[in-house]
Amino acid sequence: MYNASFKRYGVTTESRQKAPPRAFTLIELLIVIAIIAILAALLLPALAASKRRGQAAACISNIKQLTMAWRMYADDNQDRIISTGTSGGSGIPWRFDPPSPTPNVIGMAAQDKDIAYLQAGYMQGGLYQYAPNVNVLHCPADARYNVGAVFAVSNPAQNPPGSFAYNSYSGAGGLNGSAPDFNAYMPAHQKITTLANLRHPSDRYVWIEENDPRSENESWWEMDPGAPGTFVGAKLYDSVASWHGNNSTFGYADGHAEDHHWLDPYNIAFALSNDPKKLPPNNTPPQPDLTTAPNDVSFLAHGYADQDNP
Repeated sequence: MYNASFKRYGVTTESRQKAPPRAFTLIELLIVIAIIAILAALLLPALAASKRRGQAAACISNIKQLTMAWRMYADDNQDRIISTGTSGGSGIPWRFDPPSPTPNVIGMAAQDKDIAYLQAGYMQGGLYQYAPNVNVLHCPADARYNVGAVFAVSNPAQNPPGSFAYNSYSGAGGLNGSAPDFNAYMPAHQKITTLANLRHPSDRYVWIEENDPRSENESWWEMDPGAPGTFVGAKLYDSVASWHGNNSTFGYADGHAEDHHWLDPYNIAFALSNDPKKLPPNNTPPQPDLTTAPNDVSFLAHGYADQDNP
């Protein structure tokens, strides 16, 4: 009876099975596209934030490893602090620049040669035995890594913005900086060379993310911490980095590592700039100081260790 009723109107089971599928209307397609666009707009920022958090976690892990290696070196060497420079001016440095012997880089691309030299120099330095991972040199958020060109150091002011770099970290100069020797370079601020003379290790940073757009980070990171006790006149010579949003990673002398949030727009813009003219010999624009970046420069001066601020 059921089939007969359908047959009366010319509809059979066979004809219903052969009926073509119903297509989407234009309105339905537009609605689906709109929903996908809304979901993408909601998800992409979350994915980007998640990526930044992952990169920041990797960066903290790198600096933590370097900091623990820095402490273990002192423990094994009569309390002496390893040179945060990249030459042997004050004994073996944490890494050599350039390495000797040099690695075989025949046939490598310019960027790969640069990385090979850095990694070889690190392996020859004093910290490698305590942190034997050559990739500990590199923060995955370092934007200079995505720049194609490798420029010469000899004429840094002539380099266009954005020189390739792999090494993301520098040691604080007041903790046995050298090359040139720190005490000769900054006679008003004598360096600390033993852990026993570092009285506030949890407040004094050893490692800092640096953005040198002229080439790889060389030697030690420096600033003028200003007058002892008051920090009046403090200013930066080198540039900090700001690869994790407006945050940067620090490793402290007691062994811990943490993110620090930058507050001053002038310092943030300076940190993000890849113009080589921002650093010597041009200094354009001028490096941040207590006038242009009072919060950030004060933070850096208070945490910068030397004999006046142990």
